[in-house]
Amino acid sequence: MVEGSEAKANQLINKFVISLTEGKILGFVTDINVEVEGDQFYFILKMKLVENLGKGEHPGMFSNEKKMKIRPSDIVNVGPDVIILGNGKVPPLREIERLTQIAEEYNALVRELETKERLIEKLKEENYSLTKQLDELQRELRKLHVMKEDFEHLKEQLVRQEGQLEMAKDYIRLLEGLRHDIDKIKDDVDKLIQSQLEEIVRTIINEELNARGLKKTSFI
Repeated sequence: MVEGSEAKANQLINKFVISLTEGKILGFVTDINVEVEGDQFYFILKMKLVENLGKGEHPGMFSNEKKMKIRPSDIVNVGPDVIILGNGKVPPLREIERLTQIAEEYNALVRELETKERLIEKLKEENYSLTKQLDELQRELRKLHVMKEDFEHLKEQLVRQEGQLEMAKDYIRLLEGLRHDIDKIKDDVDKLIQSQLEEIVRTIINEELNARGLKKTSFI
């Protein structure tokens, strides 16, 4: 483990050290050692400090040296010229890029979700409207069903009434025929009675005339 850490440590020499948390250049690494404590190892950076960076007539001049003890987890990235430290608070750049990508994907999903939610709300409104229309159509259908049943009932009544009307017409025609027959029978009976009465009267008169010795009377 120490040999691997020493090889990694050699990659840190002759590079500027930049602190992301402090936002400044800490120094220039001239030497490095590895220190082991228990199951942890640390880098001891020997650095020349940079003074007057961007100031005065001689910017970026090196001054005194200092040592800095860091953990490997404090290193965010190691480039050809600089070492970037985050003091364990800043994740590696790859993770930052990945988190940025995840954030973009998350924001895209949120926007898509919001679009779908608006679509769902619109569909809910359309479904509510269609449900109301369906209820209204069902009510109208029930009314039409009742009207159909009433119509069938009236139709049956009408058929029965038409049948009864035809029977009544037949009965009336029968009565008219019977009345005609009765009238004829009455006329025949009247004629027969008249003829019988005339015959009886003639007989009675003739008998009376005979009894008195008179001639018979003839009726015209």
